[in-house]
Amino acid sequence: MNKLIMSENDERIIRVGSRRSQLALIQTNIAINLLKDKHPNLRFEVVKISTIGDKILDVALSKIGDKSLFTKELENALMDGTVDFVVHSLKDVPTGMPPGLVLGCVFDRTSPDDVVLMSPSNRGRKLSDLPEGSLVGTSALRRVATLTRLYPHLNFVSIRGNLNTRLKKLDEGCAVTSFSVGNTESPVPLIKYDAIILAKAGIQRLGWSDRIDQVLDDCYHAVSQGALACECRQNDDFILSVLADLHNESAALSCIAERSLMRHLDGGCSTPIGVRTRFSPNTGGHPWFLQLHANVLSTNGAQCVKGSVVTELPCRLIQTGKRCNSSDIHKESASPTRRTKIPRLAFPSTDIVSLSTTSNLSEKLESSMDKQLNVIQDPTGDELCLARDSSSVFMGIHVRPACAVARLRMARAQSLGSVLAAHLLTAGADRILDKIRSNLLPKPSETTFEKSQCKL
Repeated sequence: MNKLIMSENDERIIRVGSRRSQLALIQTNIAINLLKDKHPNLRFEVVKISTIGDKILDVALSKIGDKSLFTKELENALMDGTVDFVVHSLKDVPTGMPPGLVLGCVFDRTSPDDVVLMSPSNRGRKLSDLPEGSLVGTSALRRVATLTRLYPHLNFVSIRGNLNTRLKKLDEGCAVTSFSVGNTESPVPLIKYDAIILAKAGIQRLGWSDRIDQVLDDCYHAVSQGALACECRQNDDFILSVLADLHNESAALSCIAERSLMRHLDGGCSTPIGVRTRFSPNTGGHPWFLQLHANVLSTNGAQCVKGSVVTELPCRLIQTGKRCNSSDIHKESASPTRRTKIPRLAFPSTDIVSLSTTSNLSEKLESSMDKQLNVIQDPTGDELCLARDSSSVFMGIHVRPACAVARLRMARAQSLGSVLAAHLLTAGADRILDKIRSNLLPKPSETTFEKSQCKL
């Protein structure tokens, strides 16, 4: 635990920004309760803030186009000093951070998987059990593209609102106003969802695990899904030192790799990109190997480019015959050592998989996972420079204090994502992404989409 310079009777009030939803407040209190255990002299005050994404509930996220839907207002409060730090679901945080703001910790990454919640009449079923034409609600284009490949007999439709609202829509149905047909307005009957797709982490944090009917653990998940992060001002040494006590290195490394991939693919809500990360400890525990798997799909799921990379995570830093041990994250110790094995990156060959009625989809989705790995890159001088620079930021993440070895591992994870992104683009993802961008619909205000969606 960091030793903060405060007398026994000192109390500082730390203002914590949070979105207003029940889940956001639960996640904020997870962070606060963990910090209270480590810093009993600190007091915390929650400041509730509404974001654009909380206000626009009748338009699919992929149609809005803003990458800061759930963060912009929180970040404004940080920059004007209204709050000291804010708690995010990391998947909502864009890969490009505003100047002067950083993620001071990543923590509490529970299961990143998606789950299926069935309507009351379908409880206990799986998606494969639903009849032809069943309506499945989801707000994510990635889920639609992925599940259309696996379950082409289902209809996937947009559903918005916080989790409480979505569960109510699942159980009771969702009334819509009308939709345009030519120049006339036509009535639309009550929409009854047969199932909805949500993130497992949110369902668990709300205490709704008993509503889960299926875990989609064989599918790729969203970038950083399941992880929480705290954003603060980069020059606030006190808050950074407090947040460092929450930091979970394995959660951060997996998210850095995923966010790096997303940035180099220029992805967002309108691009179906899925990921999966795995840690593979060696027989001795260290060094660990971080594996990153990813796919890029067309919006209808008909095309899929996928690949994977792996890197060894170093346990020491070569510094002119000296090393920094990773066992002590708060100080950089130097002692003579022999040259250690250099971490390397590798990847298997990647396939463009097209949907056909005669092919085994599950087999095709896994076809490139177990190919022979080939070495493609040694550590770069840039990575070593980032490791030695205590001010380095990795995909928005800046933990202070941290040793040089911890920073080298973050640099390695960042490289992992960029290398896989380049490989996917070369393998055909560039064509898929270019087509998606060229077919982007006009803004919601210019379409009839808003009129056809569920109202709260």
